[in-house]
Amino acid sequence: MRRFLIMGAVAGLGVLAFAHVRSSEALDGYAKALNGAKSLSAGYTVQVIGGAVDEYKLDLAKPNKARIDTPTQLIIADGTTITTYDKGDKTYYKTPQTDSDLKKLFADDSLNLFGSFFDAQFYSKVVSAKAAGTKTMKGVAYNLVQATMDDKGKKTVTFYLDPADNLAKVGEFVLVDAGAKDTTVVKTKDLTVDKDQPATTFAFAPPEGSKELSYEEMNAGKWYDNIEEAESMAKKTNKPIFVDFYADW
Repeated sequence: MRRFLIMGAVAGLGVLAFAHVRSSEALDGYAKALNGAKSLSAGYTVQVIGGAVDEYKLDLAKPNKARIDTPTQLIIADGTTITTYDKGDKTYYKTPQTDSDLKKLFADDSLNLFGSFFDAQFYSKVVSAKAAGTKTMKGVAYNLVQATMDDKGKKTVTFYLDPADNLAKVGEFVLVDAGAKDTTVVKTKDLTVDKDQPATTFAFAPPEGSKELSYEEMNAGKWYDNIEEAESMAKKTNKPIFVDFYADW
């Protein structure tokens, strides 16, 4: 495992390159169906097997608005600004919204199912994808698609596509690394597309007692598990990266 901490004065940053192979067309229909929607609202759960079930709420609208409500954060992109509110500390910070930053929000497993709403090429870096039969849950015979997410085969995702609208209603994310296996299940409870959303959906109202922090204050001392996020923060704050390598074994 690796963790990255942004700290210190100016220093050069290394470049990490990855080779990618175009994904199978098995996911194209799903990506196209989701990308063609004008709006999306979903309530869903996220569970790392062996852990608690967390509740999430998501609202998206074209061309560039999002409201992501998680157990620990509320993230609102209103088209010009991304506001991130920490529920535990009752603090929030704002950053100028870019198309790239909006799309990066969906890199996490908890949001991966919905990434192609804003990005038609969201799954283009998947190494391979193939049909994996069907599975019936609660009376719905889902079409399964299994995708290999990296060229070393450490991470796979099984998408449960609803034949009624070709949208993924369940995702099983499996990471196998150094002999350990972690499985995260994302399961929608309700998902609707193209419905009207109140204008207030994408407006951030600071909760009573909350405090606004600068971007640098909010990220001071924060550990990152993703090198691209660490590099992005290092460039924005003009600081080098400290890398901590460790293993559970």
